[in-house]
Amino acid sequence: MTPSHAPLPVERIAMLHGWAMVQRAAGYVWQPESVEEIRSVLAYARANGHTVVPRGAGYSYNDAALNREEVVLDLSRMRRVTAWDSLNGVITVEPGVTVRDLWRAVIADCWWPPVVPGTMGPTLGGALAMNVHGKNAWRLGSIGEHVICFDLLSPAGDLVTVTPQSDPDLFHAAIGGLGMLGIITSVTLRLRRIVSGTLLTHTFAACNLPEMFALFAGNAADADYLVGWIDGFASGASLGRGLVERADFEMWPDSLALHPDAQDLGPRIAGLVPRDQLWRVMKPLFTDPAMRAANEAQYRKGALLGEHPRRVTHAQFDFFHDYLPNWQRSWLPGGLRQVQVFVPRGRAPGVFAEMLDRAQHMKLYPYLCVFKQHRADPFLLRYQQDCFSLSLDFHVTRHNASRLDRLFADLRNLAVANDATFYLAKDDMLDAATYARTVGPERVARFLEMKRQRDPDGLLQSDLFRRVFAGN
Repeated sequence: MTPSHAPLPVERIAMLHGWAMVQRAAGYVWQPESVEEIRSVLAYARANGHTVVPRGAGYSYNDAALNREEVVLDLSRMRRVTAWDSLNGVITVEPGVTVRDLWRAVIADCWWPPVVPGTMGPTLGGALAMNVHGKNAWRLGSIGEHVICFDLLSPAGDLVTVTPQSDPDLFHAAIGGLGMLGIITSVTLRLRRIVSGTLLTHTFAACNLPEMFALFAGNAADADYLVGWIDGFASGASLGRGLVERADFEMWPDSLALHPDAQDLGPRIAGLVPRDQLWRVMKPLFTDPAMRAANEAQYRKGALLGEHPRRVTHAQFDFFHDYLPNWQRSWLPGGLRQVQVFVPRGRAPGVFAEMLDRAQHMKLYPYLCVFKQHRADPFLLRYQQDCFSLSLDFHVTRHNASRLDRLFADLRNLAVANDATFYLAKDDMLDAATYARTVGPERVARFLEMKRQRDPDGLLQSDLFRRVFAGN
């Protein structure tokens, strides 16, 4: 399809950005409220020679939901829960329902989403398109493994219900398929039964990276959740030091914490500071000296408190990013860049140590480092394998932008040479050849063949799709 055959209505233009606040692009935004309205937008775009990207809440870090100077299909107004079976924990929602909408709808009936990302803002349609994972990825996999079915609207306007039984190829390609095989208009998800609104957590201190791996090895067999935090400034014998947080479902009923309002983090911290304005306070602290001190204090605090058990709500544990709403704005004007690699477990210790060492050698210090364990999943464009992942967040400034480019290229090459995979919801550095090498050229070929069959005109496009599939 040749874009921009006919002008788009100027009143619909908006500047959109990825969640990391680095990549921006103008797009022409439609906000349908029904399947019929989606069909109308697709027909309009086709008739006028334009491409369309589906967009949820815009929580992908970079260009997954951008379509430069083309049509953006914002599905956030399709936000209804259409069916809820509280006996069996099966819910059906429209694609614009957010993770927050989901858990608030079910927690009082003693259910919780089986897999959630680190923030409650993403939509369920977006979560399926990017196949999100959480802090229990090695145990429960990605969200796609808990989907019973979804309705998929083809670029031609045909609506079909897809299940693992009815069309396993399409099911496993559309989940994690970046929204490029059709528009998800409904999701039916199986939830997890809980009896308490709280989790029992323990924090363990690791004095270096080998201890971090050892703590995961010692807890993974019976923990419900595990996540590691690493001090990106620690070096030498302390390289990779950090904290491992373990959380387990409680078996004793706690009806008070099962109320949705008991889970929410509240609009103010300590009853005084507006939570949604705290990013402004954080902004001056985004310097290397301040963040070095903050990382040191975080580690010392965790090591001092030791392994004493603590009860926290599900929302408090799962949604780290929501402690500070809009916290990514603290990274402005440059924004943040993250590299997240998924390295086979046998190679992960050496690769992670090398990544941290190379960043520090270039005097580029990650302000936030997160460590997780994963298992392989059954989806076509899978990024998870039997592996560990490490994500490194860097503050972009006018002084370090070019060095970050060089570091990211270096880290990408290191990861690829060690059979790593990448998560496209957070990637901004892969090209088509490198992506095909990581996910497998045969998988890319199967995906593109399916797209040609379902979308022969190439109506569904995104900046990300063009970047990682062009030339394949």
